[in-house]
Amino acid sequence: MKKSVLPKELVKEIKTSDCILFIGSGVTTEHYYKHTFLEHVKKECNYPKKIKNQSFPDVMQYYCQTLDGNRKNKLIREIIEWIVPFSAEGEPNRSATDFLREIARIPFFRTIVTTNWDPFCERTMNVLVPMVEDQDIPFWDDSDRHVLKIHGCVTRPHTIVATLEDYDKCMKDKSRGAIFTKLRDLMATKTFVFVGYSANDLDFKFIYDEIIDNLGSFRRSAYVVDPKPTEDSIKDWETRSVKIIKMSGLVFARELNKDLEQDKLIPSEELIDHFEKQLYRIIDIHVRTSDKQEVIGGFSSSMYQDGLIHSLEHLITGSRTGISMKDIIEQLNDHEKTLANYWKAMIRNEKKPHSNKPNYDAVEVAYWSGRVIALKHFVSHNKKDIPAFFSPYILKPRSKMASLN
Repeated sequence: MKKSVLPKELVKEIKTSDCILFIGSGVTTEHYYKHTFLEHVKKECNYPKKIKNQSFPDVMQYYCQTLDGNRKNKLIREIIEWIVPFSAEGEPNRSATDFLREIARIPFFRTIVTTNWDPFCERTMNVLVPMVEDQDIPFWDDSDRHVLKIHGCVTRPHTIVATLEDYDKCMKDKSRGAIFTKLRDLMATKTFVFVGYSANDLDFKFIYDEIIDNLGSFRRSAYVVDPKPTEDSIKDWETRSVKIIKMSGLVFARELNKDLEQDKLIPSEELIDHFEKQLYRIIDIHVRTSDKQEVIGGFSSSMYQDGLIHSLEHLITGSRTGISMKDIIEQLNDHEKTLANYWKAMIRNEKKPHSNKPNYDAVEVAYWSGRVIALKHFVSHNKKDIPAFFSPYILKPRSKMASLN
């Protein structure tokens, strides 16, 4: 058994859903280009090198003052233009979402906090409505996965926090706004892991110094994933009692997935890939035999294949967006109960005398048999081909259509 390279106490807290990721642009859009968005804006507005304070919000404020009469329209358009190339499928998008796709597989991260403006986190996590504004918080449900975006979102331009004025407003609103009340509550009860930030990031300092530090000696542990900490950053992290994990964000996510796979808490990537191939195989057979529904066994096989396809699609999508092996086993148990009920109903109807009505329960038996068989193969890690047909005589799966034997 491979020994984990991650802190044991952190992995334990992740497994119990007591840990929250705080994601910055360093693991999404910022590592694709050779220059950052901050450097891009500095160049666009000819930001003077002699100015000592070159923090992110100061530069954004200077840009607005010098190029747009202290308005934000032009800056927002710069932000949109920066994000657009990452939105379409291709290498930039893969680069910006590599880390997020790995994290999405982990069901124990129920809430992700981010200062990023792009919509990639919620899309990758399969979250329909991110928490961006105070008006979103009433729709919070602890049983759902959430993305809390404390600096706004590009899909709602009026919410973007970028300039010094924006940050000052955030500081004033943090004690009374619903978004920051939720963030403060989370930080009081959960362990936070910062990924994609440096010790000098105003985003990090704002969150840690203004929220976590106020909790005093009762605050929970905090970690930062920092691949190349400098002497100064190590000192800054240690001053704030933040434990350093010396690896990249992507390596951190992959190592965590390996730990969870090893403990059989989540499906392995190898298992997901195998059953994705099974899905394509069943779909191909389903399409090629769809015109044989009038043949003996054709209709029951078609319904059985529908059940296989529906279960396999759910397994593959769910495995990549945070379904646990425990959830899959519970789903299998539920489906087995449904199948058993249809079996009983079918047997009861067959015993009724002089009944000329077709027994549709047999069709349901075929369909739910498909759903159950797919789940059983997945849970048992059965790498053999799933039987693609269903016998109307013995009401069991088989490798060939009954009429072809």
